[in-house]
Amino acid sequence: MRNDLMFDSRPLAKGRIRRVHRPLGQRVECVSGALWVTQDGDPRDIVLNPGDSFAFDQRGDALIQRLDDARFLLLETCAPAAAH
Repeated sequence: MRNDLMFDSRPLAKGRIRRVHRPLGQRVECVSGALWVTQDGDPRDIVLNPGDSFAFDQRGDALIQRLDDARFLLLETCAPAAAH
């Protein structure tokens, strides 16, 4: 198993916005820099710094914008394991 997720992180260039189509069930994790995240119909502004993550909880599209030089991961969320 490879532990270096930085290799899989995506850069976000200055002035660029990444649209994520229907991300419900995914989460974004900030690897470096700072990100601003918003979801369609959601009044919240989410700001992520390195090590922060946000699980998308709306059905519409979302936007990820760079506030600073940034790299991020877009990951599938996992349901908690059932207790035995």
